[in-house]
Amino acid sequence: MLAKCLIINVLRLILVILFFIAFLNITYVARHTYATEITLSHGVPLETVSKMLGHSRISTTQIYAKVTDDKIDMDTRSLEEKIAGRFSVAI
Repeated sequence: MLAKCLIINVLRLILVILFFIAFLNITYVARHTYATEITLSHGVPLETVSKMLGHSRISTTQIYAKVTDDKIDMDTRSLEEKIAGRFSVAI
């Protein structure tokens, strides 16, 4: 009887540990998605995203927020427009 109770308790502990690991993974994915897809992809500066996530250092935010190829394309097009406007000759 004691062995059965010990096995049940060990199984409960394993289950709790697995749920905790799953929770940490879900939390990480949610923060990554928010930082990358919702904020940075829509032009929110990294410094602002850092404050929104409650980070004191931008290096911490860089763990969650990744620059996507779409964001690079968008920023490149914006820069080209600014440069073209600056060097265009008014006739």
